[in-house]
Amino acid sequence: MTMSNNNDLTIEVNSRIGWISEIHPDLTRVKIDFESNPFGEPIWGTLGRAFSKSDIELAIDNKLDCRVDFFGGDISLPTILDIYTSLLKKEQIVFRAERMRIEGDEELTLRSGDTQITMTAKNGTIKTEAKHINSMAERTQKIQAKKVSLN
Repeated sequence: MTMSNNNDLTIEVNSRIGWISEIHPDLTRVKIDFESNPFGEPIWGTLGRAFSKSDIELAIDNKLDCRVDFFGGDISLPTILDIYTSLLKKEQIVFRAERMRIEGDEELTLRSGDTQITMTAKNGTIKTEAKHINSMAERTQKIQAKKVSLN
């Protein structure tokens, strides 16, 4: 689909890749930038389906590619149709939420280099491996167990 403006400039109005830069407080609109944006800056657009706030924040924080379509073929009315989370190839990814839950039926491992924390469901253990472990508390630090073993 093409669109002409007053200067006889023809703009192809097809789906394209874009990025969400801001979410409106009403959670129904987002600022969108997209390939070949003639406005030169992100513009307010709509969400083409029900995305959670955390989906949108993930897209903003990690500059995820999104599929952008244009309502009625009007380039000034961008609509986010999809957020491509499966194409992540980032050095850093940010997750934000009021509460976060990560589950593993058998085991969950958080790893960074040679350091890791492994939680195992079968025997109810948490194992921390690192060259140095620092644990600090501003107030009370409590250790409760039937048995405590130090070295």
